[in-house]
Amino acid sequence: MSQPALLALYAPYCGGLSGEEDLSAALTILQSQSFEGLRPVEGASGHAYQLSWTGGQAPMETISCRLTFPAHPSLDYRFDLVTHQLVSWLMRVDDQVGEKGDLPDAFWQWLLVGIDQDDDSA
Repeated sequence: MSQPALLALYAPYCGGLSGEEDLSAALTILQSQSFEGLRPVEGASGHAYQLSWTGGQAPMETISCRLTFPAHPSLDYRFDLVTHQLVSWLMRVDDQVGEKGDLPDAFWQWLLVGIDQDDDSA
């Protein structure tokens, strides 16, 4: 699917076209089916990780994700979510942590405690 078509498809779920540049970058990552990041740790170099996924071409389709940490092979998280949620997190990648960016705190909070900071129903 072309980038303009993907932008039109995902914009209603990801804040409209006001964040078109971030949305476009996130959709490029989505199509690669993988994101390598670095979770910063105070006083240390941080934890490298890889998030990969399959499925989920449309915003409301379920996407199957796998989160691994190369330095800790026993840590292997698998989860499913709607694709537009992953795209929203990818739009907010913090690239201030060096060569590799980091997913936003909202992703980590959702993963570890099941709470979505962006969920207005709470």
